[in-house]
Amino acid sequence: MTSSLTRPQRQAYSPAHQALSAWWARVRVWGRRRPLRAAVCTVLAVLLVLGVGDLCVLWTRLDRFNVDLPGHASGSVTATGDAAETWLVIGTDSRTDLPDGPARYGGVEEVGEGARADVVVLVQPAASGVNVLVLPRDLIVAQGQLFAERLATSFLQGPQYTVNALCSAYGVAADHVVTVDMAQFADIVDSLGGVDVAIDEPVRDAYSGLEIDAAGTQRLNGVDALALVRSRHPEVQRNGQWVALSEQEGAERRSRFTGVVMRAVMSALSERARSPLALQSLAWTLTGNLGVDSGTGLLDLARLARAVSGSGEGATAVNLVEVPAGPVEDGFAAPPTEQTYATLAAYGYTPGACTPAD
Repeated sequence: MTSSLTRPQRQAYSPAHQALSAWWARVRVWGRRRPLRAAVCTVLAVLLVLGVGDLCVLWTRLDRFNVDLPGHASGSVTATGDAAETWLVIGTDSRTDLPDGPARYGGVEEVGEGARADVVVLVQPAASGVNVLVLPRDLIVAQGQLFAERLATSFLQGPQYTVNALCSAYGVAADHVVTVDMAQFADIVDSLGGVDVAIDEPVRDAYSGLEIDAAGTQRLNGVDALALVRSRHPEVQRNGQWVALSEQEGAERRSRFTGVVMRAVMSALSERARSPLALQSLAWTLTGNLGVDSGTGLLDLARLARAVSGSGEGATAVNLVEVPAGPVEDGFAAPPTEQTYATLAAYGYTPGACTPAD
């Protein structure tokens, strides 16, 4: 026999609907008896929903790419004996999206669609602070049949190739990979209100658009900070005269100021992270301006942020290390030296310490 009840009526008589109605009735009675507690619970529930929604949105803002991370053949430790977790941070020279302002960089039409690794940094959160190792972009990572493969050009074949090359050549087993292009870097610096950088002497570089006409601590915006870390052909003012630096001096200066700017950015991030409201704005900016490997999530980024903010009480807590290399040969590539290997070994990176992904 077909029931004469409508669908809403049938639902009203279902056990689940009756149980839900009874629960809601008890909630309403409880709320009338304890209005203050009910109001607090309502507010907490709303905040929980908003928080979960915010995390979901932040998750979707990250640009993800697939990378098979290398395996650790042996436990890596830092110079202080801490177990090492390695964040491989790569700043690219992609022209797909360029910073606002003067056309200093050339577009895709002039340079092409590929991206090189302009800046490569290894970040190690540790109990004693944060180790930041700056790798020379011209460092040789593989020997090809016709020419040596530089760290910078390895990224033209994608992040997987760069990760594997660092593992094979130097035992760098990356646990997380982060990428940021020129426009994204400038946006991050601008969101911090600029960064304070100590400049030893006036410097300019027509190729990168750099022009700082005074020594001392300078507040740099995103575009100027980018120009400083990209400067390869600088001129410095000495005794009232502009002096062009050699290719080797330019490469060494670029590595040094990459580290200086990195430290300044980390210091500014640490300062902003102390305010809950500023932290939310910062999280929004970072997730919209970073690429991460598919295995890295918000909790991993939060742990890194906590390590950085925990090291913000003093600049000495950020251990800045410039990894040396041999002289740039023929204006092209810098071979590793014994000092290169020794410096990396002090932070747990030795050839054979990791196995590249297939």
